[in-house]
Amino acid sequence: MHKILRKIFIVCLAMGITALSCTKPKDQGPELSLYVMSHCPFGIRAEDEILGFIGNFKNELKLHVYYIVSRQGVNTFESLHGPAELDEDLHQIAIQKLYDNKFYSYLACYNSSMNRDKCLKDNGIDKNGIDSFVQSGQAEKILNEDFLTTEKLGINASPTLFINSRRYEGPMQPGHIIRTACSDTPKLSYCKTLKPPVDVHITLLTGGWNNIYNPNLIKESLANFFYKTTVDLADANSKQGKELAEKFTVTEVPAMIFSGNVTMTTGFTMLQQRLKEVNGSYVDYMNDMGYRHLLNRPSQNNSMILFTDITNKDSVNACISVIKLLTDYKKNQYHPVLRVIGSNPDDEALKTAAIIEHTNKLPMKDMLPVLLRLYSSSSLKAFNSSNHTPGIAPKVVEEQIVQNNAAASKLDIGQARFALLVNNTEFINAPNPSQSVGIFELSPLIGKMAFPAGQQPGKCSK
Repeated sequence: MHKILRKIFIVCLAMGITALSCTKPKDQGPELSLYVMSHCPFGIRAEDEILGFIGNFKNELKLHVYYIVSRQGVNTFESLHGPAELDEDLHQIAIQKLYDNKFYSYLACYNSSMNRDKCLKDNGIDKNGIDSFVQSGQAEKILNEDFLTTEKLGINASPTLFINSRRYEGPMQPGHIIRTACSDTPKLSYCKTLKPPVDVHITLLTGGWNNIYNPNLIKESLANFFYKTTVDLADANSKQGKELAEKFTVTEVPAMIFSGNVTMTTGFTMLQQRLKEVNGSYVDYMNDMGYRHLLNRPSQNNSMILFTDITNKDSVNACISVIKLLTDYKKNQYHPVLRVIGSNPDDEALKTAAIIEHTNKLPMKDMLPVLLRLYSSSSLKAFNSSNHTPGIAPKVVEEQIVQNNAAASKLDIGQARFALLVNNTEFINAPNPSQSVGIFELSPLIGKMAFPAGQQPGKCSK
């Protein structure tokens, strides 16, 4: 079921993947070479899609992951999604090198939990050995080789996939990847088991995000379940969209509305667990998408709130990424407000919350250095000692956190350490803050047309 959720999730975020023409010279057997940034939501989904089927090939087809970074100066690397991503790149390199037979299971665990220590322990991987490999500089040497390869081949977007040494030009979907690999190497045993699926019609009800959806690629994505697919996009604010929303009692989008004859397809049994029957048709409310746009709620233009657990590094890193995106894309009309959430904050957490409250009054460009210091500090106490704490009483700050928790609860954030609220759109993903940031990057607030030259929707571009 988890694999099915991932497949449907990526259907509605199917973006254009620009085909580039270089090849990676290799003389070894069949291999998938995937170039990613470890916290790029599109790279993570590509990894998860491949991990979902690679076991079917029983070691006849292997996956190797390479990492995309930038270099500042001679020996300093940077990664698009901040220092946490670069650190994870290095640790994943070490795991691939020292525990190749456990790398797939570690990667699946980390992509879903973003908890390295847990995933190392669950997979019986020696944390000290991995840390030592990274600290010795050996992982960085391998990362430098990856950097030189990406520079040589012109790879700057995550994900980029090579199949058997040739750059893959299709959508990042299991069925298409498998069929391309099988066309290259038809003798693989799993290739002989492929069966053609059948057809269905779908309407994708959106919240005005039509520009980031490509109906043709959605059709190709659904080819994993159905042979022939017709896809319509409908803005929930249009006449057609309002009629559909009323007919199917849709209060939040995106939502996929399947035609009634979906029950006739072989793929239906795989999808049925997540679909709701309404008036003879089936609706997927996409609750696991990572964002939702609420209908019929008064909009607060240019309002942006970052609910943040300051004790959680991934949450702080997500805030850094959002503010960096806003400054890079010159979205000065938005001034994000940081709202500290968490349970039972101690004295140091209250001091940090007071500093964050003061930070809200600063220009956007001056918020970044504060958050970077918070992220890089060894503890909240170390961060607090290096900053001037504003004169806000601890009791007042504690009351603010209680209010923030209550506001977050109304948004169904639950146990999430980070959530982004923009106007009527909520970006919430408890285990993976970076995924919320990635979806936000695709939203109309940043927008397809706002990407600088060389960047591509559907990929993280350095």
